[in-house]
Amino acid sequence: MKQIDINKHTKYSLELIFSEADKMANQLLKSLSENVNKSFILFAIFSSLFSYSFLKVVQSDFLYITLLIGSIAGCVVIRKNLFPFVINFNGALPEKMLDPYFDEFEGETLEKEYLATQIQSYNSAMNLNEQTIKKMVKRFNNSILVVIASFVLFGIVYFYLFIKCL
Repeated sequence: MKQIDINKHTKYSLELIFSEADKMANQLLKSLSENVNKSFILFAIFSSLFSYSFLKVVQSDFLYITLLIGSIAGCVVIRKNLFPFVINFNGALPEKMLDPYFDEFEGETLEKEYLATQIQSYNSAMNLNEQTIKKMVKRFNNSILVVIASFVLFGIVYFYLFIKCL
């Protein structure tokens, strides 16, 4: 985002922009949290599938190796969703707000400069969070596809062995 020219905006317009940015930032953080929660549930399901398949393989039913491998692959794909690397939060540290840069402004100009700085900070954080969400959704979908593919392969092998026995 390019630098905001505070001379082209009123304090009210900057407050409106900031208010809308705050709403959007909160929704993005909520979406991130929901993605992490859904990923934990999916990871638990994959872990259950892994446990069941592992027990079957230990009992010498090697047909379940496809499900075992699929559940491991699904867990590997979704693992980054459980603890995302980058999450940007709203607001600013006081030390950044008390920067000497702001000393040259006074009154309403100072308030507008603070608002403009916060808007830019929110914009940057929202863009990074949005990218993180897109990556999380892609990993979530890919992990489901991997496990579904292992079920399909399991079904094909099971059906083949069933017909061969007949």
